[in-house]
Amino acid sequence: MPRALAMLRKILLKISDGAMWLRLATACFAACLTAAFMFYPAKASGYPYSYVLMEGGTGTLLYSENGWAPIPPYHSAKLMTLLLCCEAIESGSLSLDSEVVVSKNANSMQGAQIWLDVGEKIAVSELIASITVGNANDACMALAEAVGGSEEVFLQMMNSKAGELGMQSTVYADPTGTKPGSITTACDTAILASSLIRFEWLREYFTTWMTSVRDGRAELVSQNRLVRSYNGITGMKAYSGEDCGDCLIASSERDGLSMICVILGETDGDRRFSTAKEKMNIGYLAYRLYTPRLKDIFLEPVRVKNGVKSEVAAVSGELKSFIIRSGRENDIEISYEYENELEAPVYSGDRVGSIVYSLDGEELYRADILAGEEAARMNILLGAVKILRTVFAS
Repeated sequence: MPRALAMLRKILLKISDGAMWLRLATACFAACLTAAFMFYPAKASGYPYSYVLMEGGTGTLLYSENGWAPIPPYHSAKLMTLLLCCEAIESGSLSLDSEVVVSKNANSMQGAQIWLDVGEKIAVSELIASITVGNANDACMALAEAVGGSEEVFLQMMNSKAGELGMQSTVYADPTGTKPGSITTACDTAILASSLIRFEWLREYFTTWMTSVRDGRAELVSQNRLVRSYNGITGMKAYSGEDCGDCLIASSERDGLSMICVILGETDGDRRFSTAKEKMNIGYLAYRLYTPRLKDIFLEPVRVKNGVKSEVAAVSGELKSFIIRSGRENDIEISYEYENELEAPVYSGDRVGSIVYSLDGEELYRADILAGEEAARMNILLGAVKILRTVFAS
């Protein structure tokens, strides 16, 4: 089911050239996903319950229950708006001190809001606070328009980014997530959250319990109780809606591990917090980060056909940490896969194989083996020189 929906999403987004086609494609895809609800178990409320636990630093999915069940994102869509804002700040096209002029469109947003006036100027930092501590729709739309120039362009950016991140079962109908037509899953939401945690400066916003914006005219109170009660909490968002139930996206960090717990479609508002604590605690106990060591790697030279050299030295490519079960560090097996037919010319840095890390026969991680030197292709002149060197050397 997820693969079929992913293919449909790609097709629809490919034909969505222009605002009208984008809305049509979005509506079609959302309708297909909504129809897919019947394939997933749901509580008496009518929307499916799902949760996932992910290690955010590596993006490793640790546990999942109903993780691919489609459900409206509601306020979690604001995390995508926030991600695109962070990237704009990172690129220098926007700053926390930038002033945004509130449009009539942003002012017209209903539901949770900070009561922005048309033409009012407000700093990006206050808009970020309004959608991290709070769930303000008017602030979210003002921020989206500041990043994309218009709601339509920003919506295209949101869906393009979702595809880029691998959120293949997600489609957004508006930046706030409150309009009909948006759809996501717990797994996709965890992917989105893991992309946000690299912006460490956001933690100050995400872990703020109470604050105010607009010179104290709008008070903000976080719905995420874990910001006051969980050791190592770093964010993210709690919210409730008629079509999605009580939801929570929580992120935390301890001893180099980053746990992300996503709970969607809960029918008990209190239970989502206790469940998230339990799942993240289990994650910290059951898993650890394994960092590959160069001293454990023994690479052989790689043979080269039709080259000036018959072989080239091999070196390891970039080695990244990965997740293993706690207490299994000494059980990791390392194997090597080399290219069978390496044809000259070979250049330094060319991929010539893989280093494979496994546990109990299951592959956990692989890294590239690279050529550590060049080997030019043999020709008549170089062949003659090689023969002469061999003759005189003997």
